[in-house]
Amino acid sequence: MNNTVLETLTITVDDKDLDFDRARQLAEDRASVRVASPMLIAWFDGKKGEEHPQVPECQHKPGWLAYAEGHGGRVRVDVNENEYSFIFADAGETID
Repeated sequence: MNNTVLETLTITVDDKDLDFDRARQLAEDRASVRVASPMLIAWFDGKKGEEHPQVPECQHKPGWLAYAEGHGGRVRVDVNENEYSFIFADAGETID
């Protein structure tokens, strides 16, 4: 299991029509400042209350977050105070 601590970055977007796809693109752009090849591995859509992956057996924190922490997540980007959250691994990094 990977014990890397996630670096959290934030973005504030003043756009009432901000949707998931635009938020994801902004988050990926922001993550690319910290990792060479950002690869989205987990996300939370606070507007819809949806997450990926769904890990219902996780009891100590949201399943999507636990999954990302254990599968190479390096950078978390929160958009508009967790309206959307995205976690990226570095696709060019080897995970032991």
